[in-house]
Amino acid sequence: MSERVDLCVIGAGTAGFAAAEAARARGRSVMLVSGPGELGGTCIRRGCMPAKTLLSSTERLGDVESASHLGVRVAAERIDLRAVVARKRELVEYFANDRIHDLEAYPLSRGLARFVSHDTIAIDDRHVMADAFVIATGSHIVAPAIPGLARATYFTSDEALEMTEAPQRLAVIGGGPVGCEFAQYFARLGARVTLLQREATLLRNEDPDVGEAIARALARDGVDVRVGCDIVSIVEPHDGSGAKHCVNVRERAGEARIDVDAIMLASHRVPSVASLDLERAGVTCDARGGVVVDAALRSSNPAIFAAGDVIGRRCLVHVAEYTGRLAARNALDGTSLAADFDRFEAHAVYTQPQVAVAGLTEHACRERDIAFDVRRHPFSDVGKALVSDMAEGFVKMIARHDGRILGVTIVGDDAIDLIGEAIALIDRGATTREVAEMPHLHPTMGEIYARVAEDFAETLAR
Repeated sequence: MSERVDLCVIGAGTAGFAAAEAARARGRSVMLVSGPGELGGTCIRRGCMPAKTLLSSTERLGDVESASHLGVRVAAERIDLRAVVARKRELVEYFANDRIHDLEAYPLSRGLARFVSHDTIAIDDRHVMADAFVIATGSHIVAPAIPGLARATYFTSDEALEMTEAPQRLAVIGGGPVGCEFAQYFARLGARVTLLQREATLLRNEDPDVGEAIARALARDGVDVRVGCDIVSIVEPHDGSGAKHCVNVRERAGEARIDVDAIMLASHRVPSVASLDLERAGVTCDARGGVVVDAALRSSNPAIFAAGDVIGRRCLVHVAEYTGRLAARNALDGTSLAADFDRFEAHAVYTQPQVAVAGLTEHACRERDIAFDVRRHPFSDVGKALVSDMAEGFVKMIARHDGRILGVTIVGDDAIDLIGEAIALIDRGATTREVAEMPHLHPTMGEIYARVAEDFAETLAR
């Protein structure tokens, strides 16, 4: 049995759904192919939505514990983790059912797809031919090469979403966004958490001042943060310590042993393409398994495009949605519109305090040899921050010498909502002088944009 469509989209997550929508908007025939697992995509099922639901509960716990600064005397007896997880499951089903309803409006084939030629895939005993394909199969977590890890019992963020009891002693391996978020989460649930990071700072893709600020915040929550730390091995102790695992590490001061009851891997993700037989379609992959694409998201096979996590850029929903639409547009319109990743360079870390970044960082500017100026302004200079007990944090603005804003980094409460203004300013090419002259409601946290922009304006006026 075989059939033919204008566009075949392999993967029904965010990128795949966006590609299918773009095809339908053009009046073209499209088929979505999704594997045998649950429909809904990583974000809804195992990513941002369930994780942020859990983190919201411990964030409220943090608010309760710090309420005394505002003269509010309250006490949280405990956090009901079963109720937290039950709420998460309910919300995930709500989001997933909504997405499944939308997916079922398309021809949807379930099963593992594999290429059998440059323009044909097989799904079990069916063959689907298409004028063009978009690969959007997402990514998955991989375990690092640590001696003894394969014999140890460990969990990832996938399993953490379902845990209704926190371990007593936990080692979190990886100091990226997921590692930082879950280290704080489990610490606030009462676990003794050790966070292990090989690089010199947490959040290695950010500027050092960001990782250092989050390290201080995690330490206040009782997390033992160890940066510049190599994991030598993981073994099962037999010395009566009562620990399930012993993590041996090498630090600047020498070697150390960390006894834990559980290990969480918060390591990187890799593209999920192994089952696609891409070599049969003439599609080239890089060393990490990601589909190699040009600026228009076209692979080495000119009829096959890729979008979302499989191209190895940031694994973020708004990037996946953007690339899914663009890939379908180029595939069906015969265009070669280049992906503007800088325009969609915004991301966040849901710790407390939060981290939010729009545009370029100092590190990115130096890598690209872009001349820039930078100004930092503390939350403590904003009236709303002081009256709301949100004085910890800062806004850092990066601009060209002519004043055009290149990037904004925020560390502090409400950073994730505050970054929306920065995204708009950067997208519209605003200058620091224009921001300094913009009205900002008082008292609001948004006033800090005017303050940091005024710092630039004063320099430019001299």
